[in-house]
Amino acid sequence: MITDIKTINSNNPKSKQVSFKNISAFNTVANIESNILLNKGITDIGGFVVPQAIMSNNKDESIERVFKSALYFLMTFASPIILLPLFNKKALKHFKITENFKNEEKKILEVSKKYLSKDGEYLKEGMKLKSQELFGNENGFNSILERYGNNTEKLRKDLINAHTAIHFTDFLTTNLMVASIPWLGNILTLYRTKRSGYSGAYKIADEEFTKKAAQERDKTKKLRLAATVGFAILPSIILPPLIKKSMLYGPASKNKIYKWFNKHSENFDYKNAIYMSRLTALAMWITSDYLPYQLACRDKYELRDNTIRGASIGLVFWGGDLVLKKLFSKISDKLFKTNLMNKEKNTPYTISELKNYKNIESLKNISENTIKRTQKASVGLYILNLALIMATLGFGLPITLNKILKARIEADKKEYFEHEAKAKAEAEKLRAEYGYRHFNETWIKFCQSVLPNRQF
Repeated sequence: MITDIKTINSNNPKSKQVSFKNISAFNTVANIESNILLNKGITDIGGFVVPQAIMSNNKDESIERVFKSALYFLMTFASPIILLPLFNKKALKHFKITENFKNEEKKILEVSKKYLSKDGEYLKEGMKLKSQELFGNENGFNSILERYGNNTEKLRKDLINAHTAIHFTDFLTTNLMVASIPWLGNILTLYRTKRSGYSGAYKIADEEFTKKAAQERDKTKKLRLAATVGFAILPSIILPPLIKKSMLYGPASKNKIYKWFNKHSENFDYKNAIYMSRLTALAMWITSDYLPYQLACRDKYELRDNTIRGASIGLVFWGGDLVLKKLFSKISDKLFKTNLMNKEKNTPYTISELKNYKNIESLKNISENTIKRTQKASVGLYILNLALIMATLGFGLPITLNKILKARIEADKKEYFEHEAKAKAEAEKLRAEYGYRHFNETWIKFCQSVLPNRQF
């Protein structure tokens, strides 16, 4: 697990203001919540993967689900630790922004895109604030400013270009890796079992039935694979250039789309210049996760299951969990006198905000006891949220989907056998008719040969 640099930098005065630091659960949960991909990974594993593996219809489905989830966690959480520092270094070198990667200069990419969205002077202000946050003084990035001769506008444009290059490369590599996961899962199951069709149906239906069920989708396999690659590439072509133009044009742009992206540019920041923001990760999830999973489905049974399962998980993680958090936070504030809700914004405080509460204006005057009670409650609510997800999506949803799958297959098997019986009866009838006609024709020919002058 990556620990937030703010909490380990001894030179940072803000890190000394963190309360509750002797309770590892609070710090751990704060770090998880602030890292969107790690948070989704933990939620997936704890809320969906383990329970859904347990609730699988057979061991083949269970192995396939665990394999896919392990790949997802590896590609979305572990790979950025290795790849992003390389992408960052390459971009900073290419645009000649940083010369020394052993000192503070390499942290320049942690300055929020918000400060790239106006002008050079606004960037300079952002650099001072980030330097103060990271190093405990405002001079951390002075060497970069000196090298640019205080031409902050040129630095702003170079940083925008660097961010665009990093965003494009990361989006492209991550999306292609994630989009390959369902296809790799299919390959693993085929290699292990030598069976086609949806692995969840293997014990419910025999091999002949699952093979026939997969025949229709097999015809479009190449087309679906091409569509998967297309969806994976699409965001890297559209999103980075869009954000780049919105920052370059500034808030004065008359284009509504550019204006929106300019206003919300900080929502596309990378945490510690490594991990995607929530908004970026949402775009990634739609194009490399949800849609490719539907395209990789081997038959209509898997397509129905994945459509419902994926949509339910997506709705919970990309909105439903926030609704639950807000509801529980309001209840906690009322019953237990905590301070989980930001009254001005009518939204719950993040655990990271509660961790650094002395930096939040609306929390500065709250008593120490209330803060500690609130911090404990925030951890409790995170665990409660995970438990509810586990109960509903981890166990409840698979139970329902398994019942639908069994009912649908049984109905199709019945229809199939009825059709087979009908076809067999028709064949017997045709054979009987053909046999009668064949016998009659043979008898007539025999009689004509014996009695040539007799008409038959």
